[in-house]
Amino acid sequence: MPKSIPLLVILTSTLVNVYASEAEKFIVLTPCEVSTCASTPTIDGQLDANEWADATPLDSVYQIKPHEFSPPSEKTEFYVKFDENYLYVAGKFYDANPEKITAQVSRQGANIQDDDSFRVLIDPYNSKRAGYRFSVNLNEVRNEGIFLNVTTLSNDWSAIWDSKALLTDYGWSAEIAIPFKSLSFDTENQRWGFNAYRYIARKNELIGWVSKNQSDDASVSGEVGGIKEVNQGVGLDVVPSLSFKQSHTIDPSSTSFSYEPAMDVFYKITPSLNGALTFNTDFSATEVDDRQVDLTQFGLFFPEKRSFFLRDFDIFDFGGIGSSFLYSRFGGSQGQNARPFFSRKIGLSASGAPVDIIGGVKVSGKLGDANVGALIVQQQRYDDVEQDMLMIARASVDVLAESSIGVMITEGDPRSDLSNSVSGIDFRYRNSTFGTSRLLNGNFWYQQSSTEGTQNHQRAFGAMLEMPNPRAWRGLLQYQQVQKNFNPALGFISRRDVELYRGVAGYIYQLEDHPWIRKIYTGADIANWSYLSTGKLQSSTEFYRLVDVETHSGDRFNIALVRFGEGIYNDNEQPFGNLNISLPLQEHKWQRYGAFFRSSKSRLFNTKLSYYDGEFYTGDRVSASAEFGWRPTRKISLTAGYNYWDVKMPEGDFVLRQVDAKIEWSITPELSLVNVLQYDNISGDLGLNARLHWTTSAGQNVYLVYNQNYNELEGNGFERLNGDTTLKLNYTFRF
Repeated sequence: MPKSIPLLVILTSTLVNVYASEAEKFIVLTPCEVSTCASTPTIDGQLDANEWADATPLDSVYQIKPHEFSPPSEKTEFYVKFDENYLYVAGKFYDANPEKITAQVSRQGANIQDDDSFRVLIDPYNSKRAGYRFSVNLNEVRNEGIFLNVTTLSNDWSAIWDSKALLTDYGWSAEIAIPFKSLSFDTENQRWGFNAYRYIARKNELIGWVSKNQSDDASVSGEVGGIKEVNQGVGLDVVPSLSFKQSHTIDPSSTSFSYEPAMDVFYKITPSLNGALTFNTDFSATEVDDRQVDLTQFGLFFPEKRSFFLRDFDIFDFGGIGSSFLYSRFGGSQGQNARPFFSRKIGLSASGAPVDIIGGVKVSGKLGDANVGALIVQQQRYDDVEQDMLMIARASVDVLAESSIGVMITEGDPRSDLSNSVSGIDFRYRNSTFGTSRLLNGNFWYQQSSTEGTQNHQRAFGAMLEMPNPRAWRGLLQYQQVQKNFNPALGFISRRDVELYRGVAGYIYQLEDHPWIRKIYTGADIANWSYLSTGKLQSSTEFYRLVDVETHSGDRFNIALVRFGEGIYNDNEQPFGNLNISLPLQEHKWQRYGAFFRSSKSRLFNTKLSYYDGEFYTGDRVSASAEFGWRPTRKISLTAGYNYWDVKMPEGDFVLRQVDAKIEWSITPELSLVNVLQYDNISGDLGLNARLHWTTSAGQNVYLVYNQNYNELEGNGFERLNGDTTLKLNYTFRF
């Protein structure tokens, strides 16, 4: 390693901006000087005095949740410094009861949001619109994510970095080292957005350096300055991989062996502009999708899991489509409707069968003041689909204080030979100083598709305005229109010839001194889809959350009343056609009521229960679900879920049973085995997925994946259909 150069950021508690409302304040910290580093930290979790002696702790650390700007219940210290290769962040986390520290998760890659954790937010462009988050728990399990829509964090993004944690006599400590080679940034910009957090799981308490409106997203950060003369190396990552696969089918009986080399190449064209190449990208090492049973006339939405497509994929996000809203039931496929680009369409046929990707190239990042992304992929021709070249281009620029405007173009159809293109423009508005301690967000977008042989009605547009306030009144208004011939062939569409009217209103009452209740919420979420061509109802949902109670430890309970509507006007829209049940061709309305309970996942034993009863189309439905989780040790996690419907209608009765179970065994922090079993009686399919994952070091992985699929016999038991075993190895060469 070259000799360290003077790059330690010394942070001061100079108050440069105060936002005050009812004793609340918003503090921005700025750098005051740069001095010489001490010795380079050894990342072992131990904050050696010689290594951190010249690092000034971040001042004014306070609660973000539950009582914003109040002193932390436990003493917390953060430190920051860097040398030419790494940004170093450390924390000392005092705890009066260290035996109660929650550290249940010990499998690399698993979600640690319900454990005690140390989190770091980095916004290299200091844009308050995007950024990275790095987290670690006491078991040294690392999580990383990238922000979408300013407030939405995607944990599918991954990076190479290092962290260690240590149980101490005062509580615990942790050190993080983030290579500058793992980040995209402009070397001319020496002031980065930065924040540091500590989460105490048993108290459901979030402590941080900077807060505003109890938010912990990319829009809220302080600043660190003087970041210059850092080493990004050549900026080249070469990630070759090799897969060996054995596949076996029963009827007809056959066994085949194959091997597939693949390669991803990532190169920093400039420090802020990334290039990427992929060859033979596949799903062989990704985790299995959660089973979803489709008993609607609308499609299902599955997230992307492949690393090539996940690199810089926040740049390709459009119009805030799919963004979440707390306490809302509006999600899944309806929330993703009219997304112009959905990378999951690439490399999969309409039936979900894998299609080989021959190669792809992507350029993404910052180009001057613009965020840009371009992607070209060639997939294998299959069945009767000869079209194989697909293209996406995206650009946006920051406007106003916190907003952006952008365009997107797609070209090609991965599932037909018809020429198809989509062009769109979007404007995202954000105002975090609206009124007194309020947030105001808006998303506005317009798209036009062009499909061979289609002339008219190919537009879609949407508008959304929301106040996602964490306390008191909150609400949302949304409108969307999708014409009947709108066709985003490289995107996601579940509804056409529709317009959506949606409104959300609610009130969050935060109790200051109650011994166990933290928040009480009541509100309504109403969405109505109707056909543009006829004005008839397509579907509607009225979800009235009569009372929703959250405790200090994170337990939740609610009672709700739900009203549904759905129009069935031809037999192609029958939701239960695969069950040979035909409902009357008319508009249906029904009402249901129920209750939901979820205990905090920070507990060794946790559960999630729900029960609903009431009408259902022309009859009645009782539905219940249960999920149980148990961590007998830090190394073993057991979860099991059961979903049950009992439907009785004049046209026919049916019972749905959906079962899933997962066993996770963290043999070591680097070696884990995950077994997943999924079954539903509607399809009769039983699937088993076992995934052994060995991370020799960050960026170096060995996977052994075993899949078996069975189908339920009409009499009793199951017959085996097929199975496969895959060994995959990848290694990151970084230059």
